[in-house]
Amino acid sequence: MSVRLYLDSVRQPRMPDGSAGEWGDFFDGAMELEAKNWPPLLWWAMFSRGDVVEARIADTEDVGTDEHAELLSEWGEATYPYLVVDQPTALSRLHARRQGLTSRLGARFSPLYDEFVALIDARFGPYVLLRTEALADGGEGGIRLRFEDTLADLERLDGGHATAADGPVDNLISYFHRWQHTDPVWLLSGVGDGWPSVALRERFAATAVGRSSRRTAARSTAVDWVWGVLVVVCGIGGYWLTGSAWPVVVASGVVLTVLVAGFVRRRG
Repeated sequence: MSVRLYLDSVRQPRMPDGSAGEWGDFFDGAMELEAKNWPPLLWWAMFSRGDVVEARIADTEDVGTDEHAELLSEWGEATYPYLVVDQPTALSRLHARRQGLTSRLGARFSPLYDEFVALIDARFGPYVLLRTEALADGGEGGIRLRFEDTLADLERLDGGHATAADGPVDNLISYFHRWQHTDPVWLLSGVGDGWPSVALRERFAATAVGRSSRRTAARSTAVDWVWGVLVVVCGIGGYWLTGSAWPVVVASGVVLTVLVAGFVRRRG
């Protein structure tokens, strides 16, 4: 089952405090992006290890609610890590790490990176909060360690060094390259109100359709040849059984028809 993570524009440099009843006023229409299962690469690019903060799991719900009582009963005082940074620092890191990341992602994704930076500049602040309560494990699963390893790897870019081979950032980029044909915007930056822009969505949707069409054409060609081979085999078998050349002639005609029809279909 997938979990949802959120990147929020917030007024305070911390998570809302459920023990103070702050969740009720948190969802006030400020900009929010959503991602699935793990923070996208462009979210990570705004943070460093000093931005990792802990919050109590029970306080992901407001005090006085059944949900808060259940979490308190299950987790007690256990905490989970999240990330928060002021917007100017987030923008500074995005600019500083741009070359190191876009060179690995590929030049055609540079416009996506730049539009994401513009989004953070225009619609986030004064702080940027990465809400990871869905990953809460009470400290048992090493989530904080994984966060710190990923951020330490990114910090290598700040010193002019490449990220570690087979390190956390390398793994994020490899995952993106494997699945980029599905929805590169979602994979790199998440989605939200007004994001991505219509132009950006159409640009990468066209790319995805083109890749899908090429894969479909390749599969269609393979199927045509398989049918052709089967018909020829059957024709030769007919000749062997009957001694007549007619099965081979018919098979050849069928193969030619199948291949011509497949070519016409792919040409549209």
